[in-house]
Amino acid sequence: MATETQHTDRQERRARVGLVAAAVLCLVASGGILWWRYGGAVFNDLVTAGLAWCF
Repeated sequence: MATETQHTDRQERRARVGLVAAAVLCLVASGGILWWRYGGAVFNDLVTAGLAWCF
């Protein structure tokens, strides 16, 4: 019984790490596509808007 629980815990941990890695890769890929398509204008406007919200 204990080995089944450990095996299940290991599978859940592996799935969790895989999902987090996939989410990070999706964010990086979408940022790369935006940069490639629209250049720095998107990110400059995004940073400026974020700073405006802070102040």
